[in-house]
Amino acid sequence: MAIFEKAYDPVRQWEGGWCNVEGDRGGETYAGIARNFWPGWPGWKTIDGAKQHTSFRSGARAFSRHLDGIPGLRDMVEDWYRTEWWDRMSLGTLPQTLADELFEQAVNLGRGGAVRSLQRLCNALNYDKSGKRALFPDLAEDGALGSKTLSAMADILRKRSTPEDMVHWLNCLQGAHYVAIAAKNPGNRQFLDGWRTRTYCPGHNEVN
Repeated sequence: MAIFEKAYDPVRQWEGGWCNVEGDRGGETYAGIARNFWPGWPGWKTIDGAKQHTSFRSGARAFSRHLDGIPGLRDMVEDWYRTEWWDRMSLGTLPQTLADELFEQAVNLGRGGAVRSLQRLCNALNYDKSGKRALFPDLAEDGALGSKTLSAMADILRKRSTPEDMVHWLNCLQGAHYVAIAAKNPGNRQFLDGWRTRTYCPGHNEVN
């Protein structure tokens, strides 16, 4: 079974502290939790209260350091990632490398976006080289991580590929997605370098 802490550690490093970047649809963000998308997260009450501290007027880095020192705030962040992403997608049942990747992509692309990429990849790999036939009926790309998708992934891992190869392909799809939205919308181009760090492949290159 996959372990949440192993998947969460790189995400925790990537998502950083507090910011409020003009042009970001998520608006005010702390540790990757965007207020416009998650207004009900209980940590916002703590953060709003902390804005009375002088560090808030000194900029995002100073305020982030102050927030990191508030007891319990980082625990609320970790609980949110575990509950909203890891547990809701039942990622603990998967091989660790695949669970890590789907967790990271779900956080960045949304649960539906991450699962649709997985389903697209499963369909692309749906070929038994020895038998020259499909391994399963092609999946509907509906973004639901249900029994058919899990069964298809298990067939691929048993007869066609490895978790590491699937992670590599998932990163290719993720990178292509980021390039497409940055090319289409100039306002997103400021985020592309940061997005690139999400497309690392274990054993292929290091996290920047």
